[in-house]
Amino acid sequence: MSLESIINYTFKDTKLLDIALSHPSQKDFASEYQRFEFLGDSILSGCISKYLYNFFKDANEGTLNIMRTAIVSGNSLSKKALELKIDQYIKLSNVYRENFGEPSSSMLEDTFEALIAAIYLDSNLDTVEEWILEKFKVELDSVRETIKEINPKGALQEWSQFKQKGEIPEYSVKKTSGPDHKKSYTVEVSIDGKVVGSGMNSSIKNAEIDAALDALNNIK
Repeated sequence: MSLESIINYTFKDTKLLDIALSHPSQKDFASEYQRFEFLGDSILSGCISKYLYNFFKDANEGTLNIMRTAIVSGNSLSKKALELKIDQYIKLSNVYRENFGEPSSSMLEDTFEALIAAIYLDSNLDTVEEWILEKFKVELDSVRETIKEINPKGALQEWSQFKQKGEIPEYSVKKTSGPDHKKSYTVEVSIDGKVVGSGMNSSIKNAEIDAALDALNNIK
């Protein structure tokens, strides 16, 4: 089976694929390979960053950075390269194979990034971003599950955008109780006019978070 079949992309210009798979030890495309690696790294980071930014609108910069790092870390990329069997197609010099044997984790990471650049240069940004998101679906799904715990409002908004035609959750304070020094707020969250969750806490902000958590449990 060809690598193109495995990665589910057919190149119009196969030379781009040759460059992406040619380790610098071969010297044929050493300079271009490293340029591909640089470009692919930027495209991957930008694609994942844009996805996280668009779908986790309440997440702060620190949270977004943690999520992105978890998805595109070197270890993650080398595993992804192995999943796609890229290691079986990397072109190494005989000297390298004699001294080091199989491709290293860092080499797998670099080649995966070079492959992203090759797909971009062979097509366009929309195509390569679609390819990236499809290949990282499991990792993105995992992040979405984690974010329910650290950012439930963002998770609820993401669910609403996917399942409710872009409707934005609306939060409203329905009840305030207790003395001034110890107030309690009850908040309801609605989507498209329907109440999907409620929460009670000592601050409106935390009551909204509790309401989002309640909604996420209700829509499972």
